[in-house]
Amino acid sequence: MARLPAKFLMKTHQKKRKERDRNEDEESDKSPSKLDPIPSDVEVEILSRLPGKSVIKFRCVSKMWSSIIRSQIFVDSFFSVSSRRSRFIIAFSNSRLFIFSSSHEGEESSSLAANLDMEIPSLTLAHGSNCPSLDGFIVSCHGAHFTICNPTTGQVITFPTKGTLTVLGYDPLHHQFKALSLLRSPSPPPGQDHYCEMHEVLTLGAGGESRNQVITPPYRPLTRGLCINGFVYYGAWSPAPTNPVIVCFDVRYERLSFIKVPKSVLSMQSDSMLIEYKGKLASIARPPFAPFHSFDLWILEDVKEHDWSKQTFELPFPLVNMTSPGTNKAGEIIFAPKTLPHDAQPFFILYYNLERKDIRRVQIHGIADDQGFRRRYRLSGSCCVSISPHHVESIASF
Repeated sequence: MARLPAKFLMKTHQKKRKERDRNEDEESDKSPSKLDPIPSDVEVEILSRLPGKSVIKFRCVSKMWSSIIRSQIFVDSFFSVSSRRSRFIIAFSNSRLFIFSSSHEGEESSSLAANLDMEIPSLTLAHGSNCPSLDGFIVSCHGAHFTICNPTTGQVITFPTKGTLTVLGYDPLHHQFKALSLLRSPSPPPGQDHYCEMHEVLTLGAGGESRNQVITPPYRPLTRGLCINGFVYYGAWSPAPTNPVIVCFDVRYERLSFIKVPKSVLSMQSDSMLIEYKGKLASIARPPFAPFHSFDLWILEDVKEHDWSKQTFELPFPLVNMTSPGTNKAGEIIFAPKTLPHDAQPFFILYYNLERKDIRRVQIHGIADDQGFRRRYRLSGSCCVSISPHHVESIASF
């Protein structure tokens, strides 16, 4: 028999090997052990359900994930999912601002565990001021500057302002933040130097900053600002205590107007607390110069007609050094301390049930409840506290 050339045998071997490899690949494709690629919409759904800080870290996994996470579509999707698991923010300061957060409690829970989210150097809370949570950002106004931070991303930005008091508003339709800075009146009433009639509106965003001025009749601001559904509200006298009003700032159209209120709705800041109650503006008004053992709940039922309703509630025991940051999802009114205790003791938040007219205590573990707390965070003296009951994680950036 004639011997086949080696070159021919090698080609025949290579052909059979390719056929064998192709058959193995086909069998492998049919095998249930081979995983198909995860559809991109499923990846987005999975990522949007993760904790915000984990999502931020996953931007480094690949260019594709980074592109997905940074897209506006995913930022909005994450915020939508995060809105269903809002968190409890506790901020306090002592030459630095500390921001703790905790998941919400159930109606029968008696305690929460708080964890440090971020620390911002050289930022303090003035007595009676607050750090409200707005669309995932925490806002702090101190002097002629106000600071916006995102505890999820760690981003911190400070803006200079011309006024001594600044409140931040958010337009949910155009996803736009605007800061309303109150300027001192150039010609205040005799004997008064803290009236204002001029305002500067600072529009914030990736497209840069723009400034606009708004002028109103002179008034004296009394309470902290509160943003609800694109409107900023705060209490004032215009121009005297005999004429109390709610100042209403329309964030989208940059217009200010006054809402008439009954005289007992507004007193000094320590005695009148503006909150959001079931989507409406409300005021918790306590009797001035008296122990805090009862309060009136005033609710703005109709903005256009300036129509208010009133309910009076008795507390089971008087409250000392406490204010109200708002309500929980069940509609219970939250009362919280204004300052941290000087020594180690349980830190409690109180929930008042309007239907049962009773109070339950919820202890916040991890806040001032051990001997090493002040030493651990290098705290001394009095520390002002601010609480936001409905903080939502956001991965958006300015």
